[in-house]
Amino acid sequence: MESPGLTRRGSPARSRRVEALARSVPARPVAREGVGVILAASVLFGTMALFVRLAAREMPPVQITFVRFVGSFLILLVTTRGRGLARRGPRGPLVLRGLIGAAAISLYFVAIAGAGAGLATLLQNSYPVFAASFAALLLREPFSARLVAALALNLTGLGLVLAPEARLHPAAVMGALAACAAALLSGGAVVAARHLRRTESASVITTWFMAVGMVVTAPALAIGLPAPSVPLVLALAGVIVTSVAGQWLLHHGLGFISVARGSLMAATSVLTATVLEAIVLGEHLGAHVLVGACCMIAAVALATDRP
Repeated sequence: MESPGLTRRGSPARSRRVEALARSVPARPVAREGVGVILAASVLFGTMALFVRLAAREMPPVQITFVRFVGSFLILLVTTRGRGLARRGPRGPLVLRGLIGAAAISLYFVAIAGAGAGLATLLQNSYPVFAASFAALLLREPFSARLVAALALNLTGLGLVLAPEARLHPAAVMGALAACAAALLSGGAVVAARHLRRTESASVITTWFMAVGMVVTAPALAIGLPAPSVPLVLALAGVIVTSVAGQWLLHHGLGFISVARGSLMAATSVLTATVLEAIVLGEHLGAHVLVGACCMIAAVALATDRP
């Protein structure tokens, strides 16, 4: 005989509630996984900035951008066995993300050559403000007071880390403008990638990004390539490897967390770049760097843990 408790009408409803609760349990660990992935990407992007600076001694920045896209595209074709081009959704959004991203990267590399790595990185890494704003308007992602405070801390930290280098002079005006435009476009590119992660894998988004960027920056070859040297080849190899790994990790992580949180964590790449420049190029690390680093870490913590 069946027990009445097993056949009550309310039982299915309670079962559905239990199942819903069970499904919701992994959400927080998955979100934390996305945080770790994007923080790893930020380290790679910071390392890439150092390699770009080294390569720019011998090669124009737009050509460095082209080499970055070509090398990354070939690596992705090999590692995915061509599946990185097998999209699920329409081609248009992937091409648009590629165009925006290619323009942002090109302008950022131009800014490094024109305004210097310090000022260019400071201005470009303000893109979380644009990314969070675009995401709130276009993707209807929440824009809480907690995120506003995190964004403010992020900008404060960036200013403290690079303030001694942020000296505008007439020769750097065009570079500074390029960095501001790169920040605006980077915010749009992150939002586009977040939207695409609803239907496409990180490999597909990254492969299409590199393919479109390769086509967009190919005209830079018309000015002629510099003579190859061992330092240049090594620097370009570093740009390619750190770029493709960091870009894939960023796209992967954006599948688990919001645009605002993801971009805040990726923007900590300036800390890696500053430390590496001090180690490799012998640049001095002052107390302002430590204070700025604390502000940026606090911003990440504030944006990560929801109330």
